[in-house]
Amino acid sequence: MQKDDEVPTESNGAEPSICFTLTLLNTITMFRRYPVTIFIVLLSIITAGIPALAPALQLDFALVADGQWWRLITGHFTHHGFSHLFWDLIMFAVLSAACEHRHRKHYLITMLVSLLGISAAIAVFCPTIETYRGLSGIDTGLFVWFILDQARDAFRGGNRTMCAVSAMAVIALLGKLIYELQTGGTLFVESDTFTPLVQSHLAGAFTGAISFALSCIHRSPTRHALASDSRPSRSRAHHRTRTPINSPIVGPITNR
Repeated sequence: MQKDDEVPTESNGAEPSICFTLTLLNTITMFRRYPVTIFIVLLSIITAGIPALAPALQLDFALVADGQWWRLITGHFTHHGFSHLFWDLIMFAVLSAACEHRHRKHYLITMLVSLLGISAAIAVFCPTIETYRGLSGIDTGLFVWFILDQARDAFRGGNRTMCAVSAMAVIALLGKLIYELQTGGTLFVESDTFTPLVQSHLAGAFTGAISFALSCIHRSPTRHALASDSRPSRSRAHHRTRTPINSPIVGPITNR
């Protein structure tokens, strides 16, 4: 019996090219959806990977007083060791991506308010603190804003399950803050190399609530305008369907 000749398949490199193209397109899509989140995550990782960058970017209040004002923002992107970076960055990536995707404009306002508000709160209420690092305050602010935003939508939609979940999340956050205030430590991060600053978490929660209130105020006029525009349209539609007086169905009106 004669066997068919086996023809070897030649690899022309099409598969790697397709994989590279798809990966590139997915990366571009991710950057378009979450540009600020990805930028901050990458900056935090680069700062942790290059030891000389952390002292140059950390929040140093003495240097801020000398004119290095950018430290009020960049100090939040520096960390003390891998454990500090890991937990802060995991929480930030999840919360920040969710908030940025949900409300891009309000997200940018919330980030700016949180970055500057937390730095100002530390300077006012913790005068003995000389330097500060970490995203934990920003994480708390984003968490509060996201949960309150979800609770508002759930309440309007009558979703009792989501309302209960939001309430439990707020209670859990309050329990975490009370534990940190009582013990002076943190639940997740190993704080052997630095002193946890619970005031930054409290300031983050406050700025998150303020940002949520501002977003509610910004939305209210739009909803009222839409409601006022819809009422005349229904009135006009009702007027068009009204039967004329002299139609054949009613008949002409005569004086008697």
